[in-house]
Amino acid sequence: MDYQQRRRAQGQATEQRLIEAGRRLMLQHGYEEVSIRDICREAGVTTGAFYHHFSSKEQMLEMGGQQLDLYIQQQLRTRPHHSSLSALRLLFTAYAEYMEQNQGELTARYYQNMLAVSGKRPFDMGRTIYQMVHHYVEQALERGVLSPEFSADTIVTFSVRHFRGIVIDWAFHNYSFSLMEAMQQEFRLLYRLFRGPRAPKQLPMRARARSHDG
Repeated sequence: MDYQQRRRAQGQATEQRLIEAGRRLMLQHGYEEVSIRDICREAGVTTGAFYHHFSSKEQMLEMGGQQLDLYIQQQLRTRPHHSSLSALRLLFTAYAEYMEQNQGELTARYYQNMLAVSGKRPFDMGRTIYQMVHHYVEQALERGVLSPEFSADTIVTFSVRHFRGIVIDWAFHNYSFSLMEAMQQEFRLLYRLFRGPRAPKQLPMRARARSHDG
């Protein structure tokens, strides 16, 4: 590994430490109670290092969305799915699992920031999670599982907006209902809305929730 590669790897490691330290402190104490200085102390870096990677706590929280993408990729690699439809179901199940296990107040804060910043894009379709959804939707369309009446872009955009809305509603209701159960129910409804001529009569077996310790 040459010098530039080492510097890049060190920078990525520092960024990751900051994100993890920030999430850990915010989950323990709440978003407003945690300062950038607190995050740097927890991560063992200087405030200058923080501002080298992020302009604010809000941007750091937004970058933390990459952890969600990595979690979903891992679940798709390690948990069985035998069709594009079951992969989509597993994807949204993993999304709900991650939110329930890791987010809490951070979910509400993230969306509050998105709404407060003028001109902020509601979601980046270049993100890995949306590319995965698009991939499996295209597969389902090719196999007649989803209706050719709708384009892949239309189905993906509708689904992302819909499921994001469930998460926002969950946050507005102070996390008082099961996000997992809501996702499962809404997935069944969306399937009925977009199902194609070759769609199975029944959805694939519900993806089993992974325990917190495994």
